[in-house]
Amino acid sequence: MKVVSNNALCCLMLILFAGSSAKAQHLFNSLDSLVDYVNLKSTVLKSDDIKLDQAKKAKLAALLAIPDLNANVGLNVTDNTKLPVSVFPAEAFGGAPGTYREVQTGIQYTNNFNQYAEVKLINASGWQSYKLAKINIATTNIDNKISKKTLYENVATCYYNIITLQAQQSSTSENIKVSDTILQIVTNKYDAGIARQQDVNDAQASYINATESMRQIQSVIASQYLALKILCDLPESEDILISELPGRGKGAEPILSINELNYISSYNKQQYAMASYKQSKRTLLPSLNAFASNSNQQFSDNFSLFDQRINWINSNYIGLKLSWQIPTANTIAQVSKAKYDYLLSVQNTEHQRLKSNLEFEQLKIDYNKSVSQSNSNKQVAMLRADTYRRNVENYREGIISLDKLLLSYNEMVNSNYTSISTSVSVLLNEAKIKIYNTIR
Repeated sequence: MKVVSNNALCCLMLILFAGSSAKAQHLFNSLDSLVDYVNLKSTVLKSDDIKLDQAKKAKLAALLAIPDLNANVGLNVTDNTKLPVSVFPAEAFGGAPGTYREVQTGIQYTNNFNQYAEVKLINASGWQSYKLAKINIATTNIDNKISKKTLYENVATCYYNIITLQAQQSSTSENIKVSDTILQIVTNKYDAGIARQQDVNDAQASYINATESMRQIQSVIASQYLALKILCDLPESEDILISELPGRGKGAEPILSINELNYISSYNKQQYAMASYKQSKRTLLPSLNAFASNSNQQFSDNFSLFDQRINWINSNYIGLKLSWQIPTANTIAQVSKAKYDYLLSVQNTEHQRLKSNLEFEQLKIDYNKSVSQSNSNKQVAMLRADTYRRNVENYREGIISLDKLLLSYNEMVNSNYTSISTSVSVLLNEAKIKIYNTIR
């Protein structure tokens, strides 16, 4: 009974440990699951959302800037603590002619209530700025998609690098066992007096190289996981694990449709450059403003915000204001620069149009190339493994030398590594094609 209790306690501890480990570690068995996680964590994508929201707010600001309403309301309450003194002829007050009398002038308390408004009736530059803001939203939206596409491609590359390395790590583990077997065979022959010390040294060196390969692959895997954390914006303390195993691709060639994101982005920037050129020219045009002002004043000898005994004195005016900025060397230079920026953007748009078509063809070539390489390398790996197995028996029987056995062993190891990497390359190209077809 006591034994049963201890076993139950051990099982419970293992379950709790496994549960805590699962919480501390994020496990991904497909690229899609990792991409979903990136969508939640990536600061790049969050920054892109902020940029788009900023562009939308800029459009609203540009719309409000067309009439560019400028209005203000002010209330001044003034206490003239010491009134000014004026000198008048004294005879006006019954004094002697030729003399003067000092008289304080003005009212001690003055209230002023002012309203002023000005609005632009003709604002060609403002309308063009609004068009710029609309084009900027479209450009930002496309650039965000390009940023997301680039991020996904980088994540996919890192993801499949890890799958390749982990598969090679597993293969290296088997290679170490094989290398150890060779060492044991050579040692036994040496002990029997039918092998040289040089053969033992060569076999032992092969075993050391195999174990060192394992350590090197483990280091590269750790480095790739750190690179993946950087792409996903994960802290160093947060563990992630990719559990997907390398497998065959879907087999059928994926259907591709041309992705013109880069071309559309360049075209939008061309339209923006054209609008910016027009906007810089329209800053030289005159603008027409309407303005109006209304004022009310109250003069009192009592400190009161609204003295009921005193009436407010009203005054107002309205008018039109036509203004024109005389072109300067600086404004002319800005117009000239905007013109050449537009001409350069036209050339860049044509370049992106051609590049989009070439990238489309390159994806198809890369996929077909990876499929062909994968099929060939798998066959070669099987042949190299068969040759090694036969050479082991031949070496046991003394038909071939150790050099030939080690050569066939190294060829088997290298061909297996190559087969793994090219098989995963097919998966990577399929993922890139999926991203290419999806984000557009």
